[in-house]
Amino acid sequence: MAGRREYYIEGLSVFRAADKLAAAGIPVLSARRDGKKGLYLQVDAKHGKKVFAILRGSCYNVKKTAPRGLSLLASFWKKRAGLFFGALLFLAAAAFLQTRVLAVRVTGSGAYLGAQVEEILAREGVRRFSAPPSEYAPLRAAVLALPRVSFCSFRKEGGVLTVDVEVAEEPVPLKRELLAPATGTVEELVVVRGTPLVSVGDEVRAGETVVAGYLLIGGEKREAAVIAQVRVKYPFAAEYEADEAGALAQAALDFGEIEGVHTTKTERGYLVAGTAHAAAAVNLG
Repeated sequence: MAGRREYYIEGLSVFRAADKLAAAGIPVLSARRDGKKGLYLQVDAKHGKKVFAILRGSCYNVKKTAPRGLSLLASFWKKRAGLFFGALLFLAAAAFLQTRVLAVRVTGSGAYLGAQVEEILAREGVRRFSAPPSEYAPLRAAVLALPRVSFCSFRKEGGVLTVDVEVAEEPVPLKRELLAPATGTVEELVVVRGTPLVSVGDEVRAGETVVAGYLLIGGEKREAAVIAQVRVKYPFAAEYEADEAGALAQAALDFGEIEGVHTTKTERGYLVAGTAHAAAAVNLG
């Protein structure tokens, strides 16, 4: 093995140890005294066994010290070769995995479509440990074809492929008719779209159609969503087992907007009577 070896030699006339080695054909690369009986010698590492054989035979006490030069470096890497190659393997694996898809994450308001999105990716060969897609356009088009999806984007960070999916709100179907909210007299009617079937002052029954979902154009009926509101007034009377204030409060809760209210004392409490107003509207903000 290349490099130097250092030995510590003890004994009488220890300085003669260098001469003995030189005489045996072993060059001494360096030497330094340590007190009267000690000597540090450095020789080429390949002569290590000869040094012990020659000097121990001459009544010297010989000890090998820490490796020097290339021998020290070789010894260091020999002891740590497993750790070194393990680290290299780890770095190589980490670098490889950075180029792979380790997980798919679906975010946004369309995250509930995660299973469908992963199925689309799998059809295109994008799954765990696969390479990321070279083209995102076909994937984006397939995701946008899912119900209600209005936006889709892809982003890869490390081994995670993030698919951001946004969906549009479900449209609320427009109602096709306006119904009377109570039995009484129409006191107000506003029609933006649709055909009114009653007028202000007419009597109507609860649930009766007051504006129909069609338009009369050239004598023909054409279906249309209604945009209208109606207000109906009607008399009411209700008896409550409470004092007068309590009866009035309960009547307001039961009938909403009321007017012309009067009360009558009864055996069980109070009878509250008057005029109530009920309103209904469709497709108006």
